Amino acid sequence: MKLDADVSKLVKTVSIGCFVMCAVEILIAAILRIAGLIHFYALMIIFAVLGTAVVVGCFFWMASSLQKSLDAAENGGAKVSRGVQAGYNKRRIAQALWMVAAIFVPQVIYGKFVPNITISGILPLLFPAMVIYVVQLTGRFKKVPDVKGGET
Repeated sequence: MKLDADVSKLVKTVSIGCFVMCAVEILIAAILRIAGLIHFYALMIIFAVLGTAVVVGCFFWMASSLQKSLDAAENGGAKVSRGVQAGYNKRRIAQALWMVAAIFVPQVIYGKFVPNITISGILPLLFPAMVIYVVQLTGRFKKVPDVKGGET
């Protein structure tokens, strides 16, 4: 399956934006460490990168589901919304499992709750929404207006 040019462009933009935000997150944590405001753990970098990989993977999964649904609707198949909703819960479960891992893995490794690592692992889950918002603000993508009613 090949992604449509618009969908592919969105996935590429969001992926690059998420990894840029991951680098910014790590840089901010390093600056806060230098300023003596937080304790920096090497695991923070690993969890930031893994969290970003999880969310980019889920975003690609969503784009693939959307493309499959669009292709099926074009060929007289099911409605687009049904195909997109089919994988929604699975993507949310994948993200929830990552959140659980981000909370409990540092506890297993360090024997105590380490909020810095947990936050650095969970924060990337917000990156796609933030990237899309920034891209819309800059005018590179236009928000599609809500359309009520059936497909035309």
